[in-house]
Amino acid sequence: MKLFEFKENEVLTPELLIHDLDKLQKIIDSPEFSTFGLPESRGAVSYKKGVEHVTELDLENQFIAFQLSNKADGPAILESSEVTSSIKGTADEPDVLMNLEMQSFHIANNIDIDKNSRATMRINIGKDKDSTDRYFDTAFWSIAAGLDLYNKAKEKPAEPKDLKTDFKQAFGNRPIEIPGGLANLNFEVVKHREPKWWQRIFKFLQSDSGQTLTSTLGFPAITNNAINMIDELLNRLDKSEPEILFKSRPLRLALSKKAKLDYTGGSQRIKIGSLSPGFCVLAKGKDFNTFINSNAFYYPTYGKLVPSNVSNADLVTGNYDDPFKDVTYSIFRVGMKQSKLDPNFNFS
Repeated sequence: MKLFEFKENEVLTPELLIHDLDKLQKIIDSPEFSTFGLPESRGAVSYKKGVEHVTELDLENQFIAFQLSNKADGPAILESSEVTSSIKGTADEPDVLMNLEMQSFHIANNIDIDKNSRATMRINIGKDKDSTDRYFDTAFWSIAAGLDLYNKAKEKPAEPKDLKTDFKQAFGNRPIEIPGGLANLNFEVVKHREPKWWQRIFKFLQSDSGQTLTSTLGFPAITNNAINMIDELLNRLDKSEPEILFKSRPLRLALSKKAKLDYTGGSQRIKIGSLSPGFCVLAKGKDFNTFINSNAFYYPTYGKLVPSNVSNADLVTGNYDDPFKDVTYSIFRVGMKQSKLDPNFNFS
């Protein structure tokens, strides 16, 4: 079973949604069609017997990048197509430098966590194939992270704020480079037991005060073939009782106003997603209304989202009904600046 498989060309676009639905309908109409119990959820539905395996694309179970609003009024969380990046981008500086910091990772209460529970995270981000950049080949900044979901020092599941890491350090303090400002982002997380080789790859630091619960490896500016080699290694987790927490097709995101304009041509009918410097939330599409209805605020001290109607006293005593208790989500802090990447140099 392939737990990790990055296909940069299969980004979430309206064209692919239509293609998947057409493909699914042809199989349903075929004489060989046979189902083995349609699940109540509209998630992955398998169709067998003489036809290829098809997984129904379902936005509600795909991970989505939401922008946390920087205003106290209005929607707390913005779907990416509602975002306009504060990075302008110009003809002289069309590229974007980016840093990512995972502030917290919240595991839903209905997911079983014991002392042997671990998770592996994969993030790939680089220039989208439809970027207007003509100078750089497509390369990705790839992250593989190990998460220890159980805090042995406290003898309980890890708190969201314990699962954090600055990916810039994994890249040797180099920023992520996005030529042209149009990015392709892929994010996957798999929960599993710990195989012996996993601990040798991800180094968890021990100290008197406890244990570092996140270990990160960074691979700057690598090709798709190199990503496939990393994924082949991590796919060995298939014998470790894996449970997919996040898995989705890559997202195409405009990181600057110029990248958005270059892609859409100024058409108001094209709703491409964007990200802006600040905080973003990675969660499943079906949880979007939960964020909106609760008018959530993010508390970095505790690494969690909290409804606006919860007082500080109720927050610290846990005396409130948490609408996010069964929601798995991650909070990222995003830094960006426009730049000009120069591929030309000489030896004189």
